[in-house]
Amino acid sequence: MFDLVIANGLLADGVSPTLARKDVAIDGGAIAAVEDHISPGRARRVIDAGGDVVAPGFVDVHSHSDYYLIVDPRALSKTMQGVTTEVGGNCGYAAAPMDGAVRARRARDYRAQFGIDVPWRSLAGYFEALSKNGSGVNFAALLGYNTIRGSALGEGAVQPDAGGMKAVRKLITEGLDHGALGMSVGVVYPPACFAGVDEFAEAFRVVAERGRIFTTHIRSEGARLLEALEEAVAVAKRSGARLQVSHLKTAGKANWGKLDRAFEILEGAMADGVPLMADRYPYLASNTGLQVALPDWAFDGGRDALVARLSTSGDRERFKREILLSHPEPEYWGTVMISQVVTEKNRDLEGLTVVQGAEKRGKDVFEFYFDTLLEENTDVEAIFFCMNAENLERILKKPWVVPGSDAGARAAEGPLSIGKPHPRTFGTYPRYFGEFVRERGIMPLAEAVRRATSLPCEFFGIPRRGRIAPGYNADVVVFDPATIADNATYEAPHAYPTGISHVLVNGVAAVERGRPTGRLGGAVVTP
Repeated sequence: MFDLVIANGLLADGVSPTLARKDVAIDGGAIAAVEDHISPGRARRVIDAGGDVVAPGFVDVHSHSDYYLIVDPRALSKTMQGVTTEVGGNCGYAAAPMDGAVRARRARDYRAQFGIDVPWRSLAGYFEALSKNGSGVNFAALLGYNTIRGSALGEGAVQPDAGGMKAVRKLITEGLDHGALGMSVGVVYPPACFAGVDEFAEAFRVVAERGRIFTTHIRSEGARLLEALEEAVAVAKRSGARLQVSHLKTAGKANWGKLDRAFEILEGAMADGVPLMADRYPYLASNTGLQVALPDWAFDGGRDALVARLSTSGDRERFKREILLSHPEPEYWGTVMISQVVTEKNRDLEGLTVVQGAEKRGKDVFEFYFDTLLEENTDVEAIFFCMNAENLERILKKPWVVPGSDAGARAAEGPLSIGKPHPRTFGTYPRYFGEFVRERGIMPLAEAVRRATSLPCEFFGIPRRGRIAPGYNADVVVFDPATIADNATYEAPHAYPTGISHVLVNGVAAVERGRPTGRLGGAVVTP
């Protein structure tokens, strides 16, 4: 007897180039059999897929759920769109390991905002907290180089000596020993923005020695996009680590024409023997902290130093001059939307562009920008409308690009329903399969499933997931390829998708008949 049989489905097993009518048996949290027909009498429970696609659960290789899973373990915005496994710790920021002022600040912030404690220091401690809490999705971790550098060296623009790099390597080694898939870096963000190729190559050599992966949010996705890609490739070549370029894009109209050269840089690296992939969300706007427009020197010394500079008229004038050099286009602030603040007094700004917010407060845009960052202690999320539809489609068509949400797990209600998060939070995979695969036909459905499942698992080193085959974990999504669609918008993002009927995580039903169950079947995933 099997625990469950999914019958009458059109199987996309994650590797085959075509789909086939198959039944899938699950027992003890694993795939037990895949056959043309399995008698219902052999199962304690049967799900009739009714001709819908039965696929491995989607693997979100670019997630930011590290703390959100502690706040609300259900991970509803992920499971409702068919995601069963997340890779967290992206863009250089991870929940562990962390120490010193970095750990103290994060503990203070999350206690104030969500009422949660951050008792761990090591990755093993974080995994213990996650396992104790339970999780709706499987979670694999990257180490965050920004977090590690800040923990070991402080948050200033320091250049590490031999002792400093030894401290950095110690934290990296510890994290890899505790089960990290590899390490990420956000070169555009502090304190990694103060580092260069030599430092990165030395740090990621430790990752390469373990056969693990190196992912990067590059130094620039706009004016210096090509130089930033060349820097990432140089680090991969010198360290020997596999390279994942995070959310590959061309940001800003003046940079849309750089895509061909960007492809040449990355595909040239592959031809030179660099194992390389990229991820991308299927939207035209990015989402990050509002303070990202500030120059690097603004962040020297950490948040307290930044707040002090925002309070000083001379520094504000210097900020303004440098921002105008980077963004001289007069429409820039009209393309930046405030999506989340912390204080109640500024809640009315959520959903407004910086221009609209300035008008509402009766201020000049720069005065409004600096004041808002100061009032929110720099904790402001924003959405930047900066990309091109043709380029997005060209990127998604590349055989070395996989989908990734660049979003943390949220919910339509409860503590994680705050703000106006990017619609990718609720809709990345339904949009990928609905708009781009079904409607635009950028690739066959079986290939799209492979890129969302087995391909990222193989590249990131995630074992026994990403395929529907005997012995693999029973992470399964059942969806209707004719109706799967995202419903989240920038104005109303807290909307679950349609067209997904069942989602199983290690054989546990997270979604049944299109509705969340609240059951927590997720597990910690290590190499």
